[in-house]
Amino acid sequence: MNIVVWIIIGILILVGLYFFNKWNQKPVEWNPQEVADLLQTWIDEDIDYRGWDYFEACEIANSKLEIIRQEALSATYLKSPYIESCGESGERLNEQGKEKFKGLKAKCLELA
Repeated sequence: MNIVVWIIIGILILVGLYFFNKWNQKPVEWNPQEVADLLQTWIDEDIDYRGWDYFEACEIANSKLEIIRQEALSATYLKSPYIESCGESGERLNEQGKEKFKGLKAKCLELA
């Protein structure tokens, strides 16, 4: 086989994997209290990294909680004005970030 055929086969495999992955992902059922509790771990500087990794990777079925999730994620990126570096232990919220997360937590609890 020539190189063009291999390239086409490779592209078809990648497209197939992409669509299988999209089809296989379903929004996750989180309740408002669970999201509020996870946000509180950031406020308390005792981050639940395992829970946060899952929170980052999923999509929440409840559209209002999904908006809150997106806001929280955008606040925790490295170049975010809400984050400060704390050496080897990673990043944490600065005071402005803690206030943002308190507001997001309040929005969660309004949905409960």
